[in-house]
Amino acid sequence: MTAKRNWSNYAVLFLASLVLLTIWQMFYPPTELPDVPQYSKLTLYTNTSNYAYSLSSLPDTDYNQLINLNFSFNILNLVCNESSPLVIIMVHTSPKNFAKRKTIRETWGRYREKVKILFVLGAVKNITLEKKLIEENQNYSDLTQGSFMDTYRNLTYKHVMLFKYVIYHCPEAKYILKTDDDVFVNMPTMINFLTLDLSVYGAENLLFCTKRTNSRVMRTYRSKWRVSFSEYPGKNYPTYCPGWFLLYSQNVLFELYKAAQKSAYFWIDDIHLTGTLFKKLNLVHTDAEPFMVTPDELEQVVNNGGNITRPFLIGRPNLSEKQIRSLWNFVESNAVPKTILNEV
Repeated sequence: MTAKRNWSNYAVLFLASLVLLTIWQMFYPPTELPDVPQYSKLTLYTNTSNYAYSLSSLPDTDYNQLINLNFSFNILNLVCNESSPLVIIMVHTSPKNFAKRKTIRETWGRYREKVKILFVLGAVKNITLEKKLIEENQNYSDLTQGSFMDTYRNLTYKHVMLFKYVIYHCPEAKYILKTDDDVFVNMPTMINFLTLDLSVYGAENLLFCTKRTNSRVMRTYRSKWRVSFSEYPGKNYPTYCPGWFLLYSQNVLFELYKAAQKSAYFWIDDIHLTGTLFKKLNLVHTDAEPFMVTPDELEQVVNNGGNITRPFLIGRPNLSEKQIRSLWNFVESNAVPKTILNEV
């Protein structure tokens, strides 16, 4: 009888403890540790002999295939023929964004040694617009245009075309930086980051980005991000990176390209490529958030003539041309830090 009473007491105490723990967590949830830069499985090269991949693993028909489309480059500039760049920058741009491309050319995208930059876009139906794009390319030789239409639902085609260009026409690039045309990149600091904090010879297993976790799949008809159950049956997306800033190592880009070419098409490119397909590589995103300008820092530089007192690599997404030029003026008037990993 006594033994039964003791077990009964223990059971009551255990249940009471569970109730108290639940109440405690409701009012005092556990504190999440801040994200810090991590390079899980990252390999930094110390000599060029470690750096290679083989096109022989791709089928002979691959060059003229883009996922499920017959493909060709309508405009093609071979910017890597004369040199082996440290980084090639591929800027997603809308065909009509002439002013945004001009702003980048005049600020952070200006020519510098070991850096190549191209603006990536799709085809257009408007003949007048196409003529303006041809004229722009004649003046600057920095456009890459695919044969698919440049529409919102074709973003994944545009992103995988970027991969295709690098693999076939710039395989010597040690790093690949994908951005949008409303983004600021602190190129002087970025070059030091790649050569001194990382490696001038390149890296392996790197996707450096501003990662997002536990993002809900939008089902409402009012959202431009609406995805049907047939397109994506899950409730949450895997950890992924918004496509406005993505720094790839060559091997990650190559493996994602091979996977994308064989996968069913999904139109939200960053979720498909840096989320679903990246997860299958069993790698970890390296978080670039600590190296991004904060809203307060941006406000100080643009409107108040203030300073950013720490090293940074990138601005924020959806910047205006005024904001990009203000950040560039700030960068040009300040010394370039030699390292940033120990300063952030």
